[in-house]
Amino acid sequence: MATEGSKQPVNRLPDDSSSDAPLMGLENSGNTCSVNSVVRARWCVLPLLMLVALVVAAVLLPQAGSALHVGKQIGKTDPLYASWNFDSSCNRGFHHTDFKNANLRAAAKGLAPSRLRFGGSGNDYLHYQLGSGDECKGIVPPPPPHGQDACAFFTPGCLNASHWDDLYGLSVAAGAEFLFGVSFDLAAADKAGAAYKWNSANAMSLVEYAAAHNQTLWGFELGNEVNNNIHAGNPEIKPAMQAEAIVLLARLARKYFPDAKFVGPDTGYWDSASYLTGYFAGEVKNVLHAATNHVYNGFDKTNFNDPEQLDSELGQMAQFTELVRRASPTLELWAGEMGPAAGGNDGSCSGHPCGTFASAMWYADDMGLRAAHGYTQYQRQDLFGARYGLTQSVSGLSILGSDDAVVLTADYWVNFLWKRMIGSNVLNVTSPSVDVREYGFSGPPPSPHAVEACRSATQLVLVNLDLVADVTVQLAGAAGAHYTAFSLTPLSVNPTTSGGASLNGKQLPTLVDVTAGAPTFLEDVPGDAVTGLVQNGLTVPASGVTFVCY
Repeated sequence: MATEGSKQPVNRLPDDSSSDAPLMGLENSGNTCSVNSVVRARWCVLPLLMLVALVVAAVLLPQAGSALHVGKQIGKTDPLYASWNFDSSCNRGFHHTDFKNANLRAAAKGLAPSRLRFGGSGNDYLHYQLGSGDECKGIVPPPPPHGQDACAFFTPGCLNASHWDDLYGLSVAAGAEFLFGVSFDLAAADKAGAAYKWNSANAMSLVEYAAAHNQTLWGFELGNEVNNNIHAGNPEIKPAMQAEAIVLLARLARKYFPDAKFVGPDTGYWDSASYLTGYFAGEVKNVLHAATNHVYNGFDKTNFNDPEQLDSELGQMAQFTELVRRASPTLELWAGEMGPAAGGNDGSCSGHPCGTFASAMWYADDMGLRAAHGYTQYQRQDLFGARYGLTQSVSGLSILGSDDAVVLTADYWVNFLWKRMIGSNVLNVTSPSVDVREYGFSGPPPSPHAVEACRSATQLVLVNLDLVADVTVQLAGAAGAHYTAFSLTPLSVNPTTSGGASLNGKQLPTLVDVTAGAPTFLEDVPGDAVTGLVQNGLTVPASGVTFVCY
């Protein structure tokens, strides 16, 4: 894990303009610089050239790093740790996304194995009509998620059999386990207030449909950020209502899926501590497999590489861990819905650098940070939908037709490399480095296309927060041992404006379009590794995210 998080990294060109010290060599032997003296001019120019050379060296040459120490195992993640979500919110494009799209399915398969969480704010306003019933009576087809008549997360939606089958089919094609976020029906809850009792009928119609069609559901959630809804205007909704609902769902759904796991309560940010305390007060803690909450870091273009900002959730993580452990020592800790910044109603992230390389730096760091603090699962919002997605449409809108190409963001490649190079055993890593954040792992990476050198090796994720200087990390290992490394870097100097990524200096593909040929670059890592002797150290490029095995 990272250390000395309160200190700002060096992130710009050296600036000595505020220094009170004289420039090197300009004052010696009482002489002053004068253009009238050839000799004196020569003695003035030489120190200036020396100063320029030193500045260039400080900027361009790798900065020496102290030895990194890899210690004992401190935790273990799920092999599917680096996973992703789909949100049924209308303003995230759910109703305007063709899940049969071969390019989206290829991109999802490139991150196999994964866990697909179908959940988000819109799931609590979604109705299921999988047969000839009238469950969706009165719900009109939603407008596109952009423009004057754009919909919102609370726009009622209808899930029919064909759209459900297409979404489920994507999970099969991607090798992803399916985690289904069941609706708490917040509209009904808001109307009933203190008298609300969750009605299982509509949810069970989907569960029965899935079982009848030989579809496998790994697990269930019920309700999404209900505590935020209480803050927004209905204090009569209590955490016990959500807890009782998922206990009932577990009893009913296990008749069809006896091995299903149950996860909750998917709390948001408003007064989550008191809500969690109330939620865990009853039987629910004996039903759940994992406790999950949702966090959006909210970094901006000025602080995305600030250790204080990256560590800003440590207090919340400690509080969540304490509350969960107080309820049950066996519940897994899940990061259930994670993103660089809240997308906002229009999905644009409201000026935050979503979809840029700055987001990829945060993503790699946050997955490492949470793994080092006991989290076993990390669900990224979203695979597709809004500006913060791992993939996007060519138009930039949250709309995807049957044949549309899919854009891969730099964040996508972080998940891609994680699956091929990082195992489940979490190791303690210490280093005095301020500029490089470091996280250690071991064990076989889960991807069928895992890098061979990483299958039985120490694995590191290194994030260089310095935007200017490369940093040399001194690896701890036996003399003569070799490392294998892949480094992601932005396509331009400024990570907040670079949307793609390079891998070991070679630009990565940004588009998946099966009409141009099979995307074989989504199988093995597309490029040559950097290799070297461990004893010579490893250079982590400026703004780089480096995965290394040795």
